[in-house]
Amino acid sequence: MIRIVMTTPAGPRGRLLLDRLHRRGIELDAVLVLTGGFGPPSARPDEGGVHRLARWPISVVRAARRRINLYRRHHRWLAARCRRVVPTGEVNSCRLQRDLQRLAPDYLVLGGGGILRPHIIATAGVGVLNAHPALLPWVRGCGVVGYSLEKQVALGATVHFVDAGIDTGPVIARRLLPAPAGPAALRDLETAVDELAAELMVDVVEAIRRGERPAGVPHDERFPLHLLASAAVDRPAHEELAGSGRAAALFETWSPLAVDAAWTLPAGPVTVAGSPGEPVTGFPVVVPDTHRADAAHGRDR
Repeated sequence: MIRIVMTTPAGPRGRLLLDRLHRRGIELDAVLVLTGGFGPPSARPDEGGVHRLARWPISVVRAARRRINLYRRHHRWLAARCRRVVPTGEVNSCRLQRDLQRLAPDYLVLGGGGILRPHIIATAGVGVLNAHPALLPWVRGCGVVGYSLEKQVALGATVHFVDAGIDTGPVIARRLLPAPAGPAALRDLETAVDELAAELMVDVVEAIRRGERPAGVPHDERFPLHLLASAAVDRPAHEELAGSGRAAALFETWSPLAVDAAWTLPAGPVTVAGSPGEPVTGFPVVVPDTHRADAAHGRDR
């Protein structure tokens, strides 16, 4: 029996994914809710022991609030959509690692919560699955719907295996968002892409439940990593691009690459051309050595 579990802070992304799984009649073996723990918080990069201990009291208060909120607001809803609800520690914590080792999942599905470190990734027998609300490898990080418009990449979603980088793991499936013609609000496009990402993940999980084993296709090119802070600064420009109708125009450019009626893209490398032999204007360029930037700027998404 294939064991599939999810980690989530029970935020919008995780609830959306669980709701779509439930609608499809798929029950996960367990959902681990990242409420945080009552022990010393995980050390931050370059943080001394004194500063870590100084954060301990507020960490305990936050964990207690999350635990109370879980049982008041989410536990019954979550329990109806999985076989077991497990309150656990914060992302990458020893508590989370112990809980995952005890559950011994074949697949770990991410429902938000941040970037996983290798010791957590290693607890999944086959691999960790993530649904990214943009097309990889071209648009990584945060604020990716707006950056897709800026970089002339069609809106879409990608399910991939998680590795030690940020959105750099092997691609399992990609799908385009059929954007309607005319202007659109950036927030509406983000909501539509989140829905698409959830549905694509459900398709992958459903295939796993049927006994299929997804094959990930590695991508060696490294495109720029977009961060939450820069996404906030660039958001007005991205809202203007959404209002210009660029999402629909990009869909028309990319849709000839679709391999089926669900607008699925090949999992491997894709070459997009405005005309034969001519790359799309403004297509992202390869930036070398971004693994170092990933390590320096990894953060919750």
